[in-house]
Amino acid sequence: MKLLASTLLVLVACSDDGGTTGPRDAPLVPVDIDNGSCGDQLRFTGELVDWDSSEASFCGVFEALFQVQGDGNMDTTAPNGRFDLCIPRSQAVTRIDVTPSTTASQCTQPSSTYTLPVLAVANRDVILAGAMFSARAFTTDRQASFFTAVGAAFDPTKAQVLVHVAGTPRAVSLEAAHAAAQAHATTWAPGDTGLDVAFPNVDVGTGTTNLAVAGGAVGTGAIPLVAGTLTVVTVYAN
Repeated sequence: MKLLASTLLVLVACSDDGGTTGPRDAPLVPVDIDNGSCGDQLRFTGELVDWDSSEASFCGVFEALFQVQGDGNMDTTAPNGRFDLCIPRSQAVTRIDVTPSTTASQCTQPSSTYTLPVLAVANRDVILAGAMFSARAFTTDRQASFFTAVGAAFDPTKAQVLVHVAGTPRAVSLEAAHAAAQAHATTWAPGDTGLDVAFPNVDVGTGTTNLAVAGGAVGTGAIPLVAGTLTVVTVYAN
């Protein structure tokens, strides 16, 4: 018994990472996720909601088509904006093209359509950590009023980026130049800390930029940028 107790103490001591003080950007130990019917692939599920959707006034983006690049797997969002599809497990990051419906939004006033293409970034480590993917899209009318609030005109030669922070909201930053960041908790306001952080008019450069979260998070690093497209990313700030 003494030998067993000593062995357990040694194992506990060896596994203790409490002395680490730096940011934790390494993948978490995977949780037991529901992989649905995806077999040897990975289940990617989440939501696409309106730019101003909140718990008090929820609005999903209906009939948006999610299609995995280079794979062909696809799904169309339900009225609540939920989607569910399988992606390659072998890829650390999978890109999904999102084509909005031509039907006007169910809940915005004035009635308007979602016209800006969306590029969803599915990060394997974020999925395996159990974080829910959440993204937003704005209608053409809301796009105009949002950029008025930002104090800059929408630039179709630039990329737009939206980062959803699952877990504890922390400051989010991009390496590429951009207009003033806007953060969302219940409403949009200038800032870089919130459940969702938007980066308007991001310089495309070579087509990628580095995403960082203060204190570290799963899902940071290089993200794709495409002119005239909204890149949507979820990170897990544990």
